[in-house]
Amino acid sequence: MFPVKAAAELSGLTPETLRAWERRHAAVVPHRDGKGRRMYDAAMIERLARLHRLTGRGHPIRDLAGLDDAALDDLLEESRQTGYGGVEELPARMLDAIADYQVDVFDRDLSVAIATLPVSVLVARVVAPLLREVGVRWADGRLAIAQERLVSSLLRARLLSVLNQHPRGHEPRVLFATLPGEPHELGLLGAALHAHEAGLPVLYLGTGLPSAELARVATRLGAAAVAISSVDPGQAREALAGLRELDGLLPPGMPVWVGGANARYLAEALGLARVAAVTDPGALGALGRRLQKARTSRK
Repeated sequence: MFPVKAAAELSGLTPETLRAWERRHAAVVPHRDGKGRRMYDAAMIERLARLHRLTGRGHPIRDLAGLDDAALDDLLEESRQTGYGGVEELPARMLDAIADYQVDVFDRDLSVAIATLPVSVLVARVVAPLLREVGVRWADGRLAIAQERLVSSLLRARLLSVLNQHPRGHEPRVLFATLPGEPHELGLLGAALHAHEAGLPVLYLGTGLPSAELARVATRLGAAAVAISSVDPGQAREALAGLRELDGLLPPGMPVWVGGANARYLAEALGLARVAAVTDPGALGALGRRLQKARTSRK
């Protein structure tokens, strides 16, 4: 049994979306524990994950909520056959290639996906499932450490090439980085790609930047915003200290967006006006438009 926050994370939703789907559409009916708190079993989470995948492919939740699980599976199978040329099978096929050290096959499939898929589809239906499957195969022994590192390095190289293809002039940029002690990079790269696709000028700085150095770069460039990823729960306390230091060093009015598994905790614990948790990559476009509107009004 899982509480709201865990159920949302496991199914790929935000807690707000999960609550809205329950309240407005009765997509699932949760259990209640002794204190009246909503709890979700594994079958409910799997159903929510199905609904999430189908809404991501354009099906309105109002049309899906009344369907049973078998009908949802039929819709998923139909979309697998018609949507983007069988992209659902791509992550498993790519990892099978890595298991045999067929680097050229993995790289070719990844290159074709990057060239043919919208960034939102690339991240949601290739990169994210690929990373989840890496974790599963590493945990059950089907993937060696060297193979996991190989996947990460190939993904990093190809995704960075997308960001570097089309520099966006001299507009104030959004800086993407992690603080010291946070080496997990692929989520940060995915967020930077979403921002790039939404039209934001992006400067990707990578992992492990001290707060003082990040503030120095942001100030020198007159950055539009600073985006930080924090994934490792063991680094949450250090991230709090780093963000407090960053807040004291950045110019007034420069927002800090925090993503990753620790985002909500960090934003709530800090309680700083400039620090906001961004758990939905799709929100980056709206944040960018808000920034642009604010800058225009000041001119």
